[in-house]
Amino acid sequence: MSLTDAQEKIEQWRQEYNGFRPHSSLQNLTPDEVAAAATTVELQNA
Repeated sequence: MSLTDAQEKIEQWRQEYNGFRPHSSLQNLTPDEVAAAATTVELQNA
């Protein structure tokens, strides 16, 4: 496996972990959903 292959596999894992896999510690939301909600709240309070 080349460095490029490893980087691609890690990026695929990162996207799945943060974008598609709900986390019980985040009330079964994905980290991406939590980040989007926080950004929305920040923009509404600006």
